[in-house]
Amino acid sequence: MRARRAKREQAAERSVGGERQVAAPAPEPIDAKTIIQGVVERIPSALEAVTAADGAAAGPSVGPSAGLNVAVRKAVLDEFRTRAQFVGRLAEIDALLWTTADHGGELVGGTLLDHLRHLRLLRITEPEESDRFVVTEGEGEKLEVLRPAYVDEVTGKVALAGHLRRVSARDSAEGGEA
Repeated sequence: MRARRAKREQAAERSVGGERQVAAPAPEPIDAKTIIQGVVERIPSALEAVTAADGAAAGPSVGPSAGLNVAVRKAVLDEFRTRAQFVGRLAEIDALLWTTADHGGELVGGTLLDHLRHLRLLRITEPEESDRFVVTEGEGEKLEVLRPAYVDEVTGKVALAGHLRRVSARDSAEGGEA
């Protein structure tokens, strides 16, 4: 795990105009359950503050309704679902472009890479991280990437599994020709 994190931090170092820039370390992944729990825990105090500020509380204070908690839970889960769908589609588009000879060209490839960074979606092209890939074909001891894997750094989950092909050492030395 530490080796993988160190590798990601090294990949985050970018060379821009001859200068090396180090990207800020990524925060720990989050999940919907944690967000929901935090929001639901803060609802009673927020409602009390609003009620006290409005002076509308004529009788005893009533806590948040179960309906409000359900609405918050649904909204957070919907937001995560929408983001997951968008991240998945973007990963599919990038994977399709990555499989072309020029990786979609400099303009398209660069633009898509900027979108991936903005969404904190990590493209993995190293077969050493094989837990993010599915071996789809071939026999041999070496692995060749057919399609990169994508990991959502916000949630820590695999957004799109990559595809690997097994090749023999002799085939990979000959350029993959049998």
